Parts: sequence; structure tokens; C-alpha cells
Amino acid sequence: MTNERNDAWTLTPFERWVQDEGLKIITQHTVPSVFTEELAPWERTGCDAALLDLTHHPSEERLVQNQGGIRYLIEIPPGGTLNLERHMYEEIFYVLTGRGATTLWYDGTPRQTFEWHADSAFAIPLNAWHELHNGSGTDPVRLYAATNMPHVFNLFASADFVFNTPKAFTDRFDPSDEMYFSGQTVRVANRLMAANFIPSITHMSLDQWSYRGPGSNMYVIMAGGRYVCHVSEFPTASYKKGHGFGMAYEDPSRGQTTDVSYLFLTGEGYDLQWPPGVMPGPDAEWSRIEFKPGSLMSNGHGGHQHFNVSDEPARYLVLREGNPGFTGSGRRAGAGQGQIEFEDEDPRIRELFEQECAAWRARTTSQ
Repeated sequence: MTNERNDAWTLTPFERWVQDEGLKIITQHTVPSVFTEELAPWERTGCDAALLDLTHHPSEERLVQNQGGIRYLIEIPPGGTLNLERHMYEEIFYVLTGRGATTLWYDGTPRQTFEWHADSAFAIPLNAWHELHNGSGTDPVRLYAATNMPHVFNLFASADFVFNTPKAFTDRFDPSDEMYFSGQTVRVANRLMAANFIPSITHMSLDQWSYRGPGSNMYVIMAGGRYVCHVSEFPTASYKKGHGFGMAYEDPSRGQTTDVSYLFLTGEGYDLQWPPGVMPGPDAEWSRIEFKPGSLMSNGHGGHQHFNVSDEPARYLVLREGNPGFTGSGRRAGAGQGQIEFEDEDPRIRELFEQECAAWRARTTSQ
């Protein structure tokens, strides 16, 4: 592009770094399939990748909309390695396809290596040296990652600081602890655990939680960081209560501060989403977004609601900030979420859902 969107003086430090890296940017609301989305070479990593700048409201005044949390896809070729690096931002990986191993250490400490496979999740301890290896000589590894790198780049405006600071955060990662990436978990509270490696997201145990309708979920603090692994599931032929209504909307020209995005792992259905400031009702229009396993979508900046019309539970993964230890706020269910109870919702919502469930049954019966 040649418009002012690329002029250095109009960009944030993070945007300038992304531009210098030549990193492919995907700016859209939904990625239909993270398994097939096209990537492009990212020289720093030695792999193909794409930055996922998910938003309802792209602005020509921004090269990257999300200036808080962001996510990306990356693919390690057969027998390949994601190049060695360390960095002052947090990072969580979910393995979409393939198998491999990660080696981590701080300067002057023992090295730890642990193996992973499709459906595993793990966190990179802050500023630890790390290499990711593809364990197959014939098949690529594809990873989905979430990170708070925009915060760090915009705060310090120095790639040298981000990648070359020698600080070891041994209070978060003890390289001599051979159990650190064993998959063991520590129960912190109801719906809250701490872990550094999750062998299988789709098989991990969740706690029941009915505040937002039938279903269960779990938050997992990973590598002692701000970022958490949030997994939620709701039953077959069911849906969540609408929530997020009345939330403030930031000027997209200034860049959003964060972005919550849902990666659906099981189930099939759709989301309804409303514009910011709009309350559901007979005259309120919504947007409808379909999902299936591998769909990744932003939750938008207004009300939203998840619907599972399939014959299996719908489980989704959210990688985002959420460690209450950094806010002191605890985790009060539903606080400030603008939730609509089932008995108060627009009748059209239930009517549409029943129609879609009937259509699903008709399709599967005829197959």
C-alpha cells in the first residue's frame, strides 16, 4: 500500500516493527479455518507466518488495529526449527497440527526440553531462550499463538530491548525444575488452575458454571504470566446467554487496546453479534457468523452470543490476559458483562435457534 497508513510518523512503535519485519497481516473479523489460512515467510523465525489482526472495524489510519493483545499463525516446515530467540513479551502456543519439542533456558542455566503434539498448549516463560522443533521429517507443524507484544513494543519502542535484554525471571521459570513442563496442574480456585503445559485442550477437565447458561469452563494461568488459557464448553443443541452489551467502544483510529478471540475446537453453530451500544430487541439488527472446528473470530465490541446446533459439545479456546494476580480484582463471575438473561432476550433469538437445530437434524438424518 502507498497511502499514509504506511508513513512511519503515523505508526505506533509496534506497527513500525511489524512493517520492518515484512510480517503478513490479516485484518478481518473471522478466520474461517486456522488450518488452511495462507501464510508468508517471516525471516526472523525461519518459518511462514501471519499476524492475525482480528477486528470488526478496520481503520485506514492503522496498520495494525490491535495494540494490546494480538495473535498469529506460524508453520514450522518438516524437520525444521523456529529460530532461537528470547523476548520481553509473553507468548502462549496452541498446537494445531503436528508434533515436536521445545527447548528453553536462561543464560548459565540447565536446558529443559519437553515434547508436544496436536491439541497441546504451552507457554514460553518470560525472556527465556527457546527453540521450537518439528519432530516430523515429512509433515509441517502449525501453531496458533497469542502474545502481548504490542504492549511491550509500544512501551519501550526498542527492538533491541525487547530481544536482547539479559534479565532472567527465575521467579516465573526455574530451569532446574524438571517438573515445570510435566503437565501437572495446581488448583488455585474454582475455575482457576496454574500450569505451564497442557497435553490436550479438548480433553482437559473443566468446572461446571451455569452463570452464562449450561456449560463449563476453566482458566489456566500459564508460566506465571498475565496471559491465561481460557477453555469453555457448552452442550449439544444449546446456547450461551448474550453478554457484552453496553460495553464502551474505543475509537478504532487510535487502535484497540486488546482483543478477545474464540478458536472453536469442537461443535458447529453460529455467533450473533451486535454493534457497540446496541441492546437486543425487536428492532435491533445483528450480524451472524458461522463457526466450526478451526474457526477463529473476534468477539466484537458490543453484545455477542454463542449457539451450538450440532450433536456434540462446542468447546472453544481463548488465549488472552486474565491472571488475577496482576490486577488484584479476583474473578467475579459476570461482573460488568452486560448479560441478558434467557427470559429477557429477544424472542427472535430462540426462534432462530430452534430453526437451525431442526435444520441440522434434517441434514444429518439425510446423510
